[in-house]
Amino acid sequence: MAYHHGNLRKALLERAAEVIAESGIEALSLRALARDLGVSHAAPRAHFADRQALLGELAKEGFRLCVDAMRAGADAAGPDPVARYRALGRSYVQFALDQPSYFRAISHPDVMSHADRDVLAAHRAWVETLRDGVEAARAAGWHPEVDVDTLLAFSCAGAIGTAQLLTDSPIAFDFDDLDAVADAVLDLVVHRSRTTALPAPDDARATEDERKVS
Repeated sequence: MAYHHGNLRKALLERAAEVIAESGIEALSLRALARDLGVSHAAPRAHFADRQALLGELAKEGFRLCVDAMRAGADAAGPDPVARYRALGRSYVQFALDQPSYFRAISHPDVMSHADRDVLAAHRAWVETLRDGVEAARAAGWHPEVDVDTLLAFSCAGAIGTAQLLTDSPIAFDFDDLDAVADAVLDLVVHRSRTTALPAPDDARATEDERKVS
């Protein structure tokens, strides 16, 4: 991939995304990007002080794209809060499958451990999108007996774990249809018909009375 003219910053980000998708985040270096683009070794540092700064920019863009994809998925799911929350998780998994380089950038521990203010703000927007969704789903009857933080951790563990599994090791598990697996897992994690919601006290008494009568 030779670079001739125009926006070197954009070219660096695009090539970095390609490298991550092809070889993983550990293969990324400014020197290698400069070589790939045919510019001097010093040229990338005019735009990114170091590899971490480049990863931070990728992560910021990744969070933005991910939130956009999740919100679009929720809107497509219709007005039901539980369906919308399921769609947030399903869209996150789809984002990982469609944009593996950005997904790796937003989920790699080295990126968040050195995140600057802009990356942290982008991450907060992603978390708040999920929190708003889980609060609405809970209010609509999805596990109302469980606190919001626990529900958020439970559902994120399912979605993030599925995304990592399907992007990093689908062959090892012999998954033929990644979309079908993602759909099935999200149905298990977030689905109106799968809830441990306890009956209200009056309902519980009514059920007990029915048993005695029968």
